[in-house]
Amino acid sequence: MDNIPCNEFLLVMPNGDCKGFNDLKEAKAYINIYYERKIDEDVDEHGYNDFTDIGGGDARHNICTQLGVEEGKCEVYNMDEFIKKLEGELVFDNEKNEIISKLMEDHLDINLYNYNLDMILADMDSIDMMEPYGEMS
Repeated sequence: MDNIPCNEFLLVMPNGDCKGFNDLKEAKAYINIYYERKIDEDVDEHGYNDFTDIGGGDARHNICTQLGVEEGKCEVYNMDEFIKKLEGELVFDNEKNEIISKLMEDHLDINLYNYNLDMILADMDSIDMMEPYGEMS
């Protein structure tokens, strides 16, 4: 790899859109904001006045669980590892160079599904962003 990517981490949204981050805390904050907006949309869509109508904090868990089933989840990957994997997997040099150059940019404008790159991600380990939920013993 001749160049160093502008971003250390690749965040892949459930719809395949990508964002780049240099700090895992920023990626996690972006994911949290994404789900907060999704929760607000779901609450508005179902006409709840507030969370007391749907059981307080349990509703947030239920909405997020349903979102995970319907959409999938946000995943974070190491950008260098992903680019190295692409260099070894993609056959056509033009396509490879186009995709890698897009991943090198500071502000990513790429959807992985448009390039069928989700199959390559399936062979990679994502960075675990989940925190323990519920009571810990």
